[in-house]
Amino acid sequence: MKNHKTIALCLAFTLGAGCASTNKTTDQAAQPNTQAAKQPESRIEGNFPADSPFAKIKLGMTQGEVHEILGQPTDTKSYQTGKAWIPFYFGPDVMRTDEFYKGVGIITYTGAGIGGVHWKVFRAIYNTAQIGFPND
Repeated sequence: MKNHKTIALCLAFTLGAGCASTNKTTDQAAQPNTQAAKQPESRIEGNFPADSPFAKIKLGMTQGEVHEILGQPTDTKSYQTGKAWIPFYFGPDVMRTDEFYKGVGIITYTGAGIGGVHWKVFRAIYNTAQIGFPND
């Protein structure tokens, strides 16, 4: 009987602690806390000329389509995302690859997952100062 009372008491404290959390006010919930929250992660950015081949790049294009437009990159870099370490995550964003184009910018692809690798443009950053190699 003593064990039942102890279990009931622990359960009551656990449930009470969960109910004691407070909600944010509407104003607090609407305000983003960081710069990253203001800008979407998947985007095309930069002040590229309208006649530039970079202007033809669209989110979701395949790696082959980009190579037809920009040619082969100067260098590439592949890396895992944090989603690779989530148990039972079978989505397509467990790996990314960056392609560096000297004097043009960086194209980031995503699409590696449990079903194979199907690289699609995730982010494109136009930067004429790009040296063509990763900084790290």
